[in-house]
Amino acid sequence: MLIKLSDDMQRAVELKVRSRIDETPVLDVNATAEEIRMIFAERNVAREDIAVSVAQFATQCGFPIAFVALAPPRD
Repeated sequence: MLIKLSDDMQRAVELKVRSRIDETPVLDVNATAEEIRMIFAERNVAREDIAVSVAQFATQCGFPIAFVALAPPRD
């Protein structure tokens, strides 16, 4: 089930995507979502839910995206 992000989380998604447009030719959706998840860690939102918003907004901006697998966390 997909969730709707809070307004401040959605703004963070938009700002992060816009900042990446000039930095990289293809947006790494999972890495971007993980950065945003860490900023809002206390809200316990799944990276996958954030990734959906990242991908949607990036494609609306015409920004190419890629879903690069993240390395599993180390113990």
